[in-house]
Amino acid sequence: MKTFFRLAPLAVVLALAGCKTTQHDTTPLKANAFQNVIDRTGAPQAMLDYDFDEHQRYNPFFDDGAWHGHLLPANSEGMGGFPGPALLTEEYINFMANNFDRLSVYKKGQKVAFTMQAYSMPGALIQTLTAPGVTVKMTLRFVTSRTSLLATEITTDAPLELVWDGELLEKYHYQEQKPKSDKTIDQAFPDYTRTLHATRDGLSVNFGKVRADANLMTSGSSQYQIHKTLPMNTEIDGHRFVSKAKIDGSTTVYTTYSHLLTADEVQKEQSKISDILHKPQPYIRASEQRWEGYLSKGLNNPDATPAQTRVAVKAIETLNGNWRGVAGAMKFDSVTPSVTGRWFSGNQTWPWDTWKQAYAMAHFNPNVAKDNIRAVFAWQIPKDDPVRPWDAGFVPDLLAYNTSPERGGDGSNWNERNTKPSLAAWSVMEVYKTTGDKTWLEEMYPHLVAYHDWWLRNRDHNHNGVPEYGATRDKAHNTPDGKMLFTVKRGGKEQKMVGLDNYNRVLRSGKYDSIDIPAQVAASWESGRDDAAVFGFIDPEQLQRYLDNGGKREDWQVLFAENRAPDGTLLGYSLLQESVDQASYMYSDSSYLAEMAQILGKPEDAQRFSQHAKKLADYINTCMFDDKTGFFYDIRIEDKPLANGCAGKPIVARGKGPEGWSPLFNGAATQAHADAVVKVMKDPKEFNTYVPLGTAALTNPAFGADIYWRGRVWVDQFYFGLKGMERYGYRADAVEMANRFFAHANGLMTDGPIRENYNPLNGEQQGAPNFSWSAAHLYMLYNDFFTQKQ
Repeated sequence: MKTFFRLAPLAVVLALAGCKTTQHDTTPLKANAFQNVIDRTGAPQAMLDYDFDEHQRYNPFFDDGAWHGHLLPANSEGMGGFPGPALLTEEYINFMANNFDRLSVYKKGQKVAFTMQAYSMPGALIQTLTAPGVTVKMTLRFVTSRTSLLATEITTDAPLELVWDGELLEKYHYQEQKPKSDKTIDQAFPDYTRTLHATRDGLSVNFGKVRADANLMTSGSSQYQIHKTLPMNTEIDGHRFVSKAKIDGSTTVYTTYSHLLTADEVQKEQSKISDILHKPQPYIRASEQRWEGYLSKGLNNPDATPAQTRVAVKAIETLNGNWRGVAGAMKFDSVTPSVTGRWFSGNQTWPWDTWKQAYAMAHFNPNVAKDNIRAVFAWQIPKDDPVRPWDAGFVPDLLAYNTSPERGGDGSNWNERNTKPSLAAWSVMEVYKTTGDKTWLEEMYPHLVAYHDWWLRNRDHNHNGVPEYGATRDKAHNTPDGKMLFTVKRGGKEQKMVGLDNYNRVLRSGKYDSIDIPAQVAASWESGRDDAAVFGFIDPEQLQRYLDNGGKREDWQVLFAENRAPDGTLLGYSLLQESVDQASYMYSDSSYLAEMAQILGKPEDAQRFSQHAKKLADYINTCMFDDKTGFFYDIRIEDKPLANGCAGKPIVARGKGPEGWSPLFNGAATQAHADAVVKVMKDPKEFNTYVPLGTAALTNPAFGADIYWRGRVWVDQFYFGLKGMERYGYRADAVEMANRFFAHANGLMTDGPIRENYNPLNGEQQGAPNFSWSAAHLYMLYNDFFTQKQ
């Protein structure tokens, strides 16, 4: 069925107002010096157009917190449009079209054959089409948290007919450019009911309600809207449309693109869209100046090389691209790990990522840095929480557009099984140092103290002031009456069991091939290092090699303890090991809280936190350092403390990991211990690989170059290592490693996206593209290690 719409005469008069305005010249902009820092070309063939790692394989341009993104055409076939768009459907990224709203130009009835130049720059996509007598310059920018604005400046020596066309994608799932599924989108999601509608000044795409919690979520009133400043004749045929207009001479056409997630958003954005189309130039200039501000504030290292500076720009673009405007359950703007990541998109927000992202963004986008931190603490558990009042002060591991069923939503990503390491005060203080905003400290201080106290109340099983990683009281971890859940695998059979006593009994018996215990997974998540060897994770073949070499299976067994309130209420679980990285982060946390307390005029608090920091530093150096191997390790918690006051001995058997340099990064180590650790870090038989400082030493029994947290190089741990080296007098070595990382991490110095992690042996890209905390730490490396300071 075809529908036809002609713009009303009155609307023509209104729409033509301002059409002759000339586009603002971008030549003097600082941003113009950084073209194509990230490859933003592409032409999606399916709603899910995945790479080798099941992430969207293109890098659309997102900005200003918006929920849709655009690409550049890869070749002449896509000229005249900005391929996509990519839509963020609450918690997932999905492509809507291959190239929606693509412009073709006809002169005297003949299609004009253009040559194209297209590039990206910070804050904009630019496309110029050139033919004899006709030039089209297209500049696309984001101007609100829901709307992008395209200025199409047409210079012509004759009247022209303008034709826009587009078609919704029908293919559902591709991976590495091959069909992964034979389903169409309509077959995969029959309730999606995508429909096109001509409007007074453009077009809308309406989406039906889908609640597929692992793939696609829409409200039933979400829309993608297109509005133009030209009268158009629009013809719709199913999922296709063609719009036509005529111009008598040179003019500029303005187009807005808006992705609106709810009926309320649809209503509220209309007045903004109207204002943008009536006076587009102030919006364009505001976008230009916003990006000039990011670059002027952020590019403050005159000693960096042009290539290093381009990486810094790439980091700024990546972090701003992952910024999401407030929506759904989130109460503030936030920054997600990766807009193109399979499980990291929408406005999914982790505290561990937030602390790092905000630390970096404080230097160029401090308002978003603040809101990202606020977004996390907005869901900090209060004392009267209806779901988990025993966890007052706790910060959930993952927040998202939709809350969990326990909180009245239908989301499956929302996670309260664990929290993340206590680096919050480190991040808050950096925002304060870059802004000088004392009210910021006043706002955050109570949240930080509540978070600090939660750790010592709910995760310090032996009450010695050194918290452990663990897991919350949660349906994933225990029965309603508080018994721990686990599964025993033996001889191809699985047996589900309950009870901590039974778990310990099975361990002692040795009658198992493996044990799956959800609390162990949550405890590793709580560390931020999901399958690290230090938490007992090792592949079966690795374990067999370890046993063949004389090792013991119990070296890789993890034990748990129940944490209970004085009245017997189950609070959650602790690993029966004290982690050196969390002890070091808590040392840093207490040190920063003491500093904040002094600034805020709270001397008693300052003394309390200072004393705790000193106690932790003494404990870390006394209990967690192994003289024989010259490295820091987690320690077991034994039934009784050792004679020296330590909970137990270092767990050397599980090998060396980046937790061993956390006392250096946080400043808790003695100089002698730091000297020994740096020696290990610099050893090519340990951590000093092609891309250095991986997440397990080469000597670690569980090392694998492609294992998530047992070999791959994560940029946060790399940065922590370099900062630790610098703190203890090894700056030259840190700079050398930083240079080597930049040179060897694949795609980093070219136009590849910043990746989640890198292979330590060959530098190959691994994990999600456009990854925020990698970008954050690369930006910090640019700031800290490519200067002439000594």
